[in-house]
Formats: sequence, C-alpha cells, structure tokens
Amino acid sequence: LGGGAPLAHVFLGPAVNPDEVLALAAAAPTPSGIQSRDSSGGGARGGGSGLGSGGVVVEKRSEVKDFADHVARHLAEGRVVGLVYGRMEFGPRALGHRSLLAEAKDRSINDRLNARLGRTEFMPFAPVTTQELARYCFKSWEDAHIASRFMTMCYDTTEEFQEKCPAVVHVDGTARPQIVDERDDLYHQVVQSYICRTGLPAL
Repeated sequence: LGGGAPLAHVFLGPAVNPDEVLALAAAAPTPSGIQSRDSSGGGARGGGSGLGSGGVVVEKRSEVKDFADHVARHLAEGRVVGLVYGRMEFGPRALGHRSLLAEAKDRSINDRLNARLGRTEFMPFAPVTTQELARYCFKSWEDAHIASRFMTMCYDTTEEFQEKCPAVVHVDGTARPQIVDERDDLYHQVVQSYICRTGLPAL
C-alpha cells in the first residue's frame, strides 16, 4: 500500500447494465405506460397510452456531450437529477456515478431533499465544480490536492461562492467539495455545461 502511485479513481463497483435499466423502467407502475425515443427525431416507440401525468420516458442519446447538455438543462430548470452511469463508487462518497444532483443557489433545497431522502440536517450536501473554478470557490485549494477529487478535503469558501451557492456551504463557511476534470468524462461535462448555462460555479 505504501509508495504507490496516486489512486486514479474509485469506480470499482458493479457497472450499469442498460438493458436492466430499460427493464426496470418498463416495469415501473405508471398510469401512462412507457415510451422510448431517440434524440435523432425518430419518434416514440413502445407500449402504453402515451405520456401524461406520471409517465416514464426513456431517451437514447449516443453522444456524451448531447447527453450532458440534456442533463444540465434539467438542472438549470430546477429539477433534481439522479445521475447513474458506469461503475459504482467504492467508499463513503457518491462521486458522480451514483449521485443526486441539484442546483446549489437556494439553501431551501437542502430541506426539500432531506425530507424526500429521510436525512437529517446534520448530513450536509457537498458541492462539485471544475478544476478551472476551484480556486475561485475554495480559498486554499491547490492543484496538488489530489484527495479533493474524492470529496475528502474541507476548505474555507470564498465570499463569492457563499453568495452564489449557499446550499453547499456549512454554517462555518466551509465546504467539502469534489473537484472534477476531463478524467471524469460525462460528469465533468454535465458540470461544465451547467456552469456555462447558468454562470453559477457549482452544483
């Protein structure tokens, strides 16, 4: 264990099987059935009587950037997104492969999410931002802080960050962020697309 190279990632768990996801969606008890559509405009296919209230939509998107932009748009419109892809994280942190994402601009999101998840107020939510914006958000962050990729380091936040992202700032002005870069692939693109859409520095 000693003297080795820095850990590249912690995605050591089971991978998502798209066929299993589709099967679960098809079995979901929705009054309107299920539709499946691709992003190329080929129309909807599948059973059920259409969408309507409570319907399930399955969309196929082959381009990573297109999918990331799609997720970022939903986030910018105030929705909560469950992002599940690739292999599951090993350890105590959700690091983008099995994560709930939401905007951090409104502190009340914490109460709403905690109520839905059965969590207490003593279980704070953490921010995620890109490496390019890390110094803007966190006072003592440095490129050499490899552990910040795994949400295991705490930082004092800047006043600008506290103003723009209050939902992920603790009462003492600190936060325990995850810093993402190109190695994080889809997750990085989702965060980057959201930042470009909203001008806000973190989710």
